[in-house]
Amino acid sequence: MAYTGGTAVKNGFYWSMQAWDMSMIPAEGGVLPGDATRTYTRIPTFLFLVMAPFMGAAYVVFLPFIGFALVLNWALRGLKTMVTDAAMNVAVAVMPTWAPGEAYLAARKREKADKAARRRAPKDSAGH
Repeated sequence: MAYTGGTAVKNGFYWSMQAWDMSMIPAEGGVLPGDATRTYTRIPTFLFLVMAPFMGAAYVVFLPFIGFALVLNWALRGLKTMVTDAAMNVAVAVMPTWAPGEAYLAARKREKADKAARRRAPKDSAGH
């Protein structure tokens, strides 16, 4: 009763619950689509004739909800991106500018020495 994808089968209708797909094999027979991981069940023609309108009705009923879900998903992704970007900007703004392990004292000593040298330097003839 169960068949796998790629199997040669006789004519009829075959239903794959995993892919939610129905395949019709013509009168001369054929090969089921997909690989060996996809399983199919042969469905009698009468059952197919009963199932097809219900599958179409389910599609028509749930199509608007699928649209709403897609729009909501799109909006939430945009909101997530906006919040993430804002949080990263705040994190960069409040991040300390010093890095542990770097010697900042040497730079301060050099600045002090430069200021002292400028004060002690003789002024040129213009008085600057």
